[in-house]
Amino acid sequence: MKKFIFLAGLGIGFVIGSRAGRGPYESLERTARQVADDPEVQRRAAQARDTATRVAHDTAETVKDKAPGVAAGVQEKVSSAAGAAKDRVTGEAKNEKNLAEKSADSATSGGNAEVGEDKPLGS
Repeated sequence: MKKFIFLAGLGIGFVIGSRAGRGPYESLERTARQVADDPEVQRRAAQARDTATRVAHDTAETVKDKAPGVAAGVQEKVSSAAGAAKDRVTGEAKNEKNLAEKSADSATSGGNAEVGEDKPLGS
């Protein structure tokens, strides 16, 4: 099959790149038709088509069988990650609340400087 693709590409390149006129093109077209009409080529093409159909069908069946299990696993991981994220957000909110309370306590606990006052520290 690789050889056929290579030869087809070679033929197309020859036709496109040819400056010799219509003669080489017609010769190449005639050869391509002879190859395409060859019973062995047609048999192998049909065999490749049947193999591809069978593999596609088998793959579809496998995906159909395994999809529910994969979906359940993904759903479990998403639920777990969502729970962890919720716990993390709740924990961060508690930490922020504690920091705010500590900040409020320290603001009322002393110091006579006002916000925006331009005094150097330590004077």
